[in-house]
Formats: sequence, structure tokens, C-alpha cells
Amino acid sequence: MYEDTEEIDITKLKYVLYARKSTDDSSRQLRSIDDQIAECLALARRLNLNVSQPIIETKSAKRPNQRPLFRQILSDIRKGVYDGILAWNPDRLARNMKEGGEIIDMIDEGYIKDLKFVTHHFTSDANGKMLLGMAFVLSKQYSDDLSQKVTRGVRRSFAEGKSPVPKHGYIRDENGVYVPDPVTYPLIVKAWEMRAEGTSIEEIVKYLNDNSYRRIVKKSGRKVKMTKQILSDLFNDPFYYGVLMQAGGEADLINLNNFQPAIDKATYIKVQSLAYRKIKPNKQHKVAFYPLRAMVVCLYCGRNMYVAPSTGHTGQRYLNYRCDNDGCTRPKKSIRAKVIFDFIYQYLEDGLNFTEEDYNLYYKDLEKITEEKREQIRMKIHSKRSVLLNARRDLKDRALALTDLNNKISDTVRKVTEDKIAELKNLEIDLTEEIAELEKQIRDPEEDRLTLQQFLNLSKNASVIVQSADVVVKDEICRLIFLNLTVDEEKVASYQLKEPFATLLKHRQIVSSRGSGT
Repeated sequence: MYEDTEEIDITKLKYVLYARKSTDDSSRQLRSIDDQIAECLALARRLNLNVSQPIIETKSAKRPNQRPLFRQILSDIRKGVYDGILAWNPDRLARNMKEGGEIIDMIDEGYIKDLKFVTHHFTSDANGKMLLGMAFVLSKQYSDDLSQKVTRGVRRSFAEGKSPVPKHGYIRDENGVYVPDPVTYPLIVKAWEMRAEGTSIEEIVKYLNDNSYRRIVKKSGRKVKMTKQILSDLFNDPFYYGVLMQAGGEADLINLNNFQPAIDKATYIKVQSLAYRKIKPNKQHKVAFYPLRAMVVCLYCGRNMYVAPSTGHTGQRYLNYRCDNDGCTRPKKSIRAKVIFDFIYQYLEDGLNFTEEDYNLYYKDLEKITEEKREQIRMKIHSKRSVLLNARRDLKDRALALTDLNNKISDTVRKVTEDKIAELKNLEIDLTEEIAELEKQIRDPEEDRLTLQQFLNLSKNASVIVQSADVVVKDEICRLIFLNLTVDEEKVASYQLKEPFATLLKHRQIVSSRGSGT
């Protein structure tokens, strides 16, 4: 069988000029956006084509449905806004077989009447579509092969104690090895010393910025000042005593390349221990259930607040969140739970109002988003395990001291030791539970995925549910939505949402800010 092809007048077609930024290895010397557009316009002039204003995409074509502008172009072609596409090379249009096949289907169905490329000659016949399909296959093969090579390179570098992740106080030498930055390293060492002595995070941030601490972003040259969040993350990172964490693995920097740490492991463990309150001994642990435990953070010291009931002047009992952390400069130690829940009720009053489209937008990028979160969670687990190991060692030593009959101790010392053992035992229980909870968060993200109906119900009805439910359900729903809430003396000063709501809210704000306002 022979396929009849009809000659078309390309000068009467309307083409959309599509250019996409390449994320390829620079050695391949692919054209920049400006070069792509310039060469496409030159081709359009030679062929007398009717071309739209260039549409420039910055998203990768490796996976399908990742490029909103490209999806809009295909939609517009189906509506008859455009007749064809002008691009520098077929790999600008697709590097995955789903979208490559979709383009060929649209040619077969007559929606796409023509394609023009600077580097590739396309004809709308059987041979032309076969060659176009082969171009898409080769583009996918190159992309997959490059990804494998990059992954192998990253793993090899990590095994050598090298990583592209910037670290405060350090720079990378010509071999990619972390070495102290002559300017910022002494300040970071001082920050760890201050924290180990119990100085609050706010004071340390002020000290660093007052002493002109800046980290220079290599690509843009922008100078980043120290913030409370950056410093809190820094104090969880075992890198500073010589353990590099990446992709679920650990590398011993000191043995690999004579790394110069900012602190020793004992200082790291001491700083991690500051994050935990002292639990009163000789009281049954967790008899009552208190909501938002380990979710309410003190603005002044950046650590979790202790939740417990208290009795007011009228004899009525109230639930409070209190900060008794060492070194905290908070003037008023506690805040009523009612203040925090009133904020939550108000925040959720109108519903999160996310849609099915929002649900699909988030979950298509789920793996990438959660991998970034996992790295932070692994550092927290490492931090808590260090404190747990130290607490267990201390617990063992104190317990054995009481069994030594040859070591005569006074009743007072015995009582103090027993109280300390009870305190350490409670701390061990807390840490074990917190580590188990964190480990749940780094499993397969699909296991924690909300169904569409759960997502929509939670988005729409969260306020009603939280206000009307008992304390246990209140806590569970809040934990589905909020990661933490930071409070000052009188109100909730800031908050962090959990996924998928954090990413979706950020996306909504970015989109809104392009219009009249956020």
C-alpha cells in the first residue's frame, strides 16, 4: 500500500516557535535559548513562515507532563490556534516516548500539519514519521545514558568524600575536596562553641551577621546572610565533625581525605542533647494524651516546647506549651494551647481549597520532592541517634553505679542518681519513638500518599473536623497538615505545612504573585 500525501502551502500555516533550555552536559555544546531562537527565525525567514512570538520553556523533557508551556501548545494546536511547530531540534519537543508518541499521533490525526527543525528535515509521510520517531528514541537514549553516567559519577565522588552540596564554613578545592574557608570557617567554629555553651540560636545568628558572615552562592555571586532556619539545620548536620550524609549513605571524611572538622563528635552530641527538655522523674510517663507534642517550637531558642496542664488563679485547669530549655531567653515561658488552636481554626476556616488539578500537580513530582526532604530527615535521625546512644551509655553507667556494693553512697546521692536514671529512661523512650516516626517518613513516598478523595476532603473540611473532633483526632488531622508551629509569647509567629500542602501552597503563591498580588 502506498500512502497518498497532499502538498501543503507552508506559507499559509501558522507555526509556534518553541525553545527549551537544555539541562544536558555542557560538553555536548547544545544551543543556548538565544541561539535556538535566532536560528529558528533565520529558517522562518528563508522559508517565509508565519511564526508566533517564541515560547521559552525551562522544564525538562525527560519525563512526560512536566512542561506546562508545552502542554498548552499542544492544547492550542488541537483548538486550531497553531498549525505546526518550529524548533531547533526534535529533542526540544520530547525526550520521552509518551510525548514523542503523542506528537506523532497528532500528526496522524491531522492536528499537527507540519514540523520544522533547523537540524532535522521532516516530511509528513510514513518515512518522515519513522525518522521523527527514531529521533525521539535517540533523544531518550541519550538522556537515559547521561542520567546513568551522572548517577555513577555522583556515587563515585561521594565514595571519595566529595559532594556538590555547599557547606557553611567550607569551600571545595581544585580536587573537589572540602577545605576550611579562611574567612567563614572560624565563625562557624565559634557558632558551634557558643551553641555547646547553651547560647540561643537567635544570639548566634546575630553574632554571625554582626561579624559580616556571608556565604557566597557560586552561580549567582549572591551573598547569603545567616538565618535561624539555616543555623538550625547546620547544627543537625554531622558533616561538621566529619560524616558526610547523602543518598542514604555516610562517608567518613577524616579517613578519606584528611578533612578538618569544625567540632569533635562529643560537641556534636552535646549540641543535639540541647534540643531535649528535662523530664521530671518519678512520674508515670505519658499517662495523659496531649496534642501537638513535638510540633510547637519556641521562637527564641528554636527547640520544642513542653506541653502539660496547669491550674489558673480560679482553679480551672489549662493546657499550656512551656519552654524550659537551657539557655532560652524567652521572657514569658508559656503560652496557652487555646491560642495555638485558635490560630489553626482561623487558618483552616476557609479550607485549603486545593483541587484535583492541584493533587495531580503535586503527585507527579512526588519522588523528586520527597527525596529532598528525606536528606533533611536522615540528618535528624543521625542527630537523635547520637543523643540516644549517649543517653543509654549514661543510663547504663548510673545504673551500674547503684549496684556496686563496695561503693558506699549517701541517701541523697542515691536519690539524685535514681532521679537522673528516671529522667534518662524517659528521654530514651521519647527518642526511640521520635526516631521511629522519622524513619517512617523516609520510606516509599507512595505508602503515605493520600487518595484523591482524602486529599479533597481534608482540603475542604479540615477546619470543621479539627474544631468538632476530640483531642486525639484534632492532633492527627493537624499532623497531616502542619509540620510545626513556631510561637512567641502571645501568638503563632510562623508555621510550616507538611507535604503535599507545603509545595502546593508555595506553587499557588508563585502563580498569584505573577498577577495582581499574592
